[in-house]
Amino acid sequence: MTRRRADNKAIINKLNIILIVAVAVLLSICYVSTSNVSATSLTHKIEPTTIATLADGSKEYFFDLKEYDSKYSGIMFYTSHQLVTGYNAGKVIYKFDKTGGVWTSTAGSGYHFIDINEKMNQLAVIVKPVYDVVANQKLEFYIGNSHSMYDEIMLNSMPRFFVSLLIVILSILILIYYSVMHEKQHLTRELLYLGYFSFFTGIWSINETDVSALLVRNKVADSIVPYLCLMLLVAPMIMFFDSYLDIKGKLLKRIMIWLSMIQFVVLTVLHFTKIAEYRETLPFMQIMLFVSAVYMVGGMIIQLVKRKITRHFEICAVGLSLFLVAVIVDIGQYYRALGDADRIGRYVFLIFILLLSWDMIKDANEYIEKGRRAKQLEIFALTDSMTGLFNRNAFETHAKAEGKLDGVVAVVADANGLKACNDTYGHEAGDEYITIVADIFSDVYGKYGNCYRTGGDEFCCIIPANKQVNVERLRKLFLAKIYTANLQGGHDYNIGVAIGDACYDSNTDSDFRALVKRADASMYENKRKCKLS
Repeated sequence: MTRRRADNKAIINKLNIILIVAVAVLLSICYVSTSNVSATSLTHKIEPTTIATLADGSKEYFFDLKEYDSKYSGIMFYTSHQLVTGYNAGKVIYKFDKTGGVWTSTAGSGYHFIDINEKMNQLAVIVKPVYDVVANQKLEFYIGNSHSMYDEIMLNSMPRFFVSLLIVILSILILIYYSVMHEKQHLTRELLYLGYFSFFTGIWSINETDVSALLVRNKVADSIVPYLCLMLLVAPMIMFFDSYLDIKGKLLKRIMIWLSMIQFVVLTVLHFTKIAEYRETLPFMQIMLFVSAVYMVGGMIIQLVKRKITRHFEICAVGLSLFLVAVIVDIGQYYRALGDADRIGRYVFLIFILLLSWDMIKDANEYIEKGRRAKQLEIFALTDSMTGLFNRNAFETHAKAEGKLDGVVAVVADANGLKACNDTYGHEAGDEYITIVADIFSDVYGKYGNCYRTGGDEFCCIIPANKQVNVERLRKLFLAKIYTANLQGGHDYNIGVAIGDACYDSNTDSDFRALVKRADASMYENKRKCKLS
């Protein structure tokens, strides 16, 4: 059995390695197959001929299209929280101005593809910022074939989208694993917190990809979801790392969690009252994330000073350091360029989550293994190695833990002639004699109660009150099986067993031992009758 468990564990480990390698190979294939833009692509950057700032704060970008033939079918650019209108010869040919109404004032963020043809001489694009904080966005315009530009963006963004999707899938698997296994494996809430933390991070990460910008049609929801995720991930992140690293900053942890909850409520109220919408309060969300990161790093520094270098600490020290560096780089990129600024953070985060999940599940399995070994030791301590029945220690434990005795039945059996068997045929035959009696005793009485080997050739079964049994029928069945064993067993010796039983009587029995003593008396009376016959 132990070898089988070891083999199963080795198989599981191999499957885990194969899974990780498969994910890495898929990512590599995805990256290689989607990162190269065709050399024949027409797409290239186009600079506006003039840029004018209008009275309402809008900017008008004017393009001269005289040099472009029929091979060029569109101009593409990305805006974040801007209203866009395209004009040709004074006519509106493109509009992006549908706001979220009560949900939000913005039309959202995304790529714009304005169709052009060889008959167009000029194009005017007016971009109006929804919020003051996005008024100075530097837009980049590209011209080419609309379908090709769309495909190129999709292909370039696909690896990042795939990684973000893996993070979400992994978080869902973590949550499912916790819900199914937390009682069986005594899982702590760390895994639950990690699941929620990685889920909100994954959804935010997916939302930030260019694939999402192209595929999601509901730009209003697309503009709200990432901010909600940024605020909702703070609490589970703090709770996870506080527990996982054993920081024990109870007061500070509570303050930070309450601050994150207050921030969520306050910023949401400000958003829906249109006083300051989520995009305008984004710096506060980022400050909260920064403070949370400082809390985690501070906890690790304290543990380092105290020299509490655990496996958890080592994993966090490597993974969290890389992740924080990636986040800092990506935040800097966010303020420098539009679109998907998270270039490396999601890759590092996926690896980090895989390491954390593997470590915690490994801890759970180690806990189970320790429990299993402890259970085995307990079984060894309470089990008779020869017969497999409970031993004298188990019987004494039962006697000390006696509960309600009304209706309890004690059955006692004693092997007759064991000494003569040992003297005549040897102790090996005597051991076989005891084993046969134990097997029959357990076969008849074991389905109703616990069977014990209380001495060398003495056995006892305690049948609880909730088991309705006919002790006379069981006694006859037991003796019949003993007779059959003598008749068909082909033994040199003859098996004889004396048996007795007693049902607890409060008027006669003062306690459990008194009940067993009466059963003994019944057994000895049976033994006496057997000798006389």
